[in-house]
Amino acid sequence: MDIWRLEKRPTNLNIAYHLPPPMTADPELEQAFELFRKGDMEHSVPVLLQYAEEGDPEVQSFVGTLYASGEGVEKDLEEANNWFSAAASQGFGDAEYNLGYDYMEGLGVEKDEETAFDLFSRAAEHGSAMGALHEAMCVAEGRGTEKDEKKGEELLSLSERSEDTAVLSRLGLFYYESGRYVRAAVVLRKAADRGDPFSQYLLGTMYIDRLGVQKDDREARKWLGKAAKAGIPEAVEALGELNG
Repeated sequence: MDIWRLEKRPTNLNIAYHLPPPMTADPELEQAFELFRKGDMEHSVPVLLQYAEEGDPEVQSFVGTLYASGEGVEKDLEEANNWFSAAASQGFGDAEYNLGYDYMEGLGVEKDEETAFDLFSRAAEHGSAMGALHEAMCVAEGRGTEKDEKKGEELLSLSERSEDTAVLSRLGLFYYESGRYVRAAVVLRKAADRGDPFSQYLLGTMYIDRLGVQKDDREARKWLGKAAKAGIPEAVEALGELNG
């Protein structure tokens, strides 16, 4: 089972790339981010591209995610990696993680697990919580580096303390796909409590399937209902089946 492919991911969610809330004191840039959040691509994307071209590493990483997803621009994985590389060359941790993910999966670049691990490690050194998690996953699985289950478990335990909801969601999925359902339920519950729709959806299914938790239709309805309200079609389907 290839846990890296995120097989349980609902169809309208992308939790592969890491896109933390932008931090900027620049009024024009903040306005562009705000317009983007409101769905105004016409007025936001040109400004973001301008800042990326001027060398802002955070915006370069952000623009990379746009090209990777095709949001506001035509999808182009090679162009996405160009922007990730530009930001990574400046030591921007989340860009190093994003580029590492593409090397791990062979997205827009030739698949290279050793390069991916190196990028995850650099990302972790530069403060990327998602980079630290994927470094831990590589060590635990022996991908791109020598397998060391003990060290991997120690690093994974550190990620369980993360305040980053996306990291908790990804870690919960890792545990789920690894068959460690009790740990998965604990971590996914943390992310679900913070409003993460994917975690709410997966946690709801675990209450139905009695994986890591006692079967509890009430809890299942609660979490699937929250995910459904967030627009997750699989949650709507699962909720419908549960309600008969």
